[in-house]
Amino acid sequence: MEDTTNLTETSTGSWIASNYVYIVVPIGAVIFIILCLVTLWIIRKCIRKYRQRDYDYSALEDEMGLSEKLRLERQMQLDARRESALLNCQFYMRSISGQYAMQEHLYDIGSRLNRNWFLVHDIRHKRLKLMTLTIKPASSDISLNNKSTRKTLKEMFKLIQHPYLLPVDNLDFIPEQDLVVLVQYFSFKGSLKDIIYKSKPKTLYDQKYSLPGQGLYLQQIQLYGKQVLEGLSYLVDNGFHVQGHVQSGNVIMYDDVCRLSGYENTIFGYPAKQIHSIKRRVTRGKDEEDVLGFGMLLYEMCAGCELDTCNPNDSHFQRCQHLPEVIQILEYIFYNPKGKTPTLSQVKNHEFFRDIRLVDLQKNRPLPMQLTSSMKTLIKQSNSKRKGIKLKRSEDGRMRASSNPDKSSTTPPHLADFTKSLPAPHIGSPKLPPPPKPVHVQTPPTERTSLLRAIERGATLKRTVTDDRSTPKV
Repeated sequence: MEDTTNLTETSTGSWIASNYVYIVVPIGAVIFIILCLVTLWIIRKCIRKYRQRDYDYSALEDEMGLSEKLRLERQMQLDARRESALLNCQFYMRSISGQYAMQEHLYDIGSRLNRNWFLVHDIRHKRLKLMTLTIKPASSDISLNNKSTRKTLKEMFKLIQHPYLLPVDNLDFIPEQDLVVLVQYFSFKGSLKDIIYKSKPKTLYDQKYSLPGQGLYLQQIQLYGKQVLEGLSYLVDNGFHVQGHVQSGNVIMYDDVCRLSGYENTIFGYPAKQIHSIKRRVTRGKDEEDVLGFGMLLYEMCAGCELDTCNPNDSHFQRCQHLPEVIQILEYIFYNPKGKTPTLSQVKNHEFFRDIRLVDLQKNRPLPMQLTSSMKTLIKQSNSKRKGIKLKRSEDGRMRASSNPDKSSTTPPHLADFTKSLPAPHIGSPKLPPPPKPVHVQTPPTERTSLLRAIERGATLKRTVTDDRSTPKV
């Protein structure tokens, strides 16, 4: 019996051994086919998904409007410019290793183009400071490649010390990139404009001033205005003319005191934000520009919004009707009874500021600046850069040059009528001469321009005949 069982097992094993190939090969072939089918299915699914994504992206590009494309292109340019400025700042701080440490690359907290703001930590003094990198304007005659000029500029700005002027902590240059590096104290309260609009200083400029502001109290306007006047008078007495840079964004609130900044912009030739409005009114020179700029600052402190002209009318004065004292000083500046803009000294002696006592100035009376001949040459060069050029803004918004200044009316408005009755009093709105007619440059007409001109004249277009060949031939 055992022999029979062993014989059976032996025959079965030999049969399996002889037919092993015929069993394994089909099973392997089936598994291989299944794997190939699964792989092909996965590849096909991935290709379909990629094609669908490519189609969606193309459709999105085609449906995107022109304004959106321009916005994206502008954002890409700003990002590239911002990244380049960060590299320049890091390169500069490595070149003066041990003095500053990078804290934050701020957004555009100001309105000036080609300027970047950085919050840095002063290692020696252990405090935060604001570093700006600004491209030198092409119209500036100052050469950053001249070592003596750079040395003179640094020494000159170190001499400017006044309780109501924001000192320049460090002035340096990157000549290879035509960049001006400026380091000043950073104020967590921001500027006077931030106080008016109740905004945070590190917020984007286009966002923090988009809503209307709130005017200040009378005592604040008198105190802050007197502080700015003293700082501005010190600069003018030493030969510096701010030339329209007296605006609320350049008045920094530091230790609860107004400190005027931005006076370095005149030396390097940076244009002021409101210089075009001031130029239309100027008849005497730089002194008048400073006074008119200060008058526009007073209006903003009272009304809570910017003054867009140096010839305010009824609608402008209505915003200040709650403070008739401010209206009086504004009339004195813009519509002086003597027919000309008052000087800074006359504005300081006005009854609006006469009784305001400045303790900081009484304790620390600044001495006149001891300017060298090279410093005086630079100041004279910057002051005479724009002499005789009067800019006008035409109705289409373009700036035009003129050698003759506008003769604006200086008829004072009637304050008594204004305060007694509402609506506004009869304030003589000055009439400006019409802007010069734009010069049209004649270009050779093309087929497109000829067609557009014919449409403008109301010409009847010729009827077009379409040769439709889409019908299939039988």
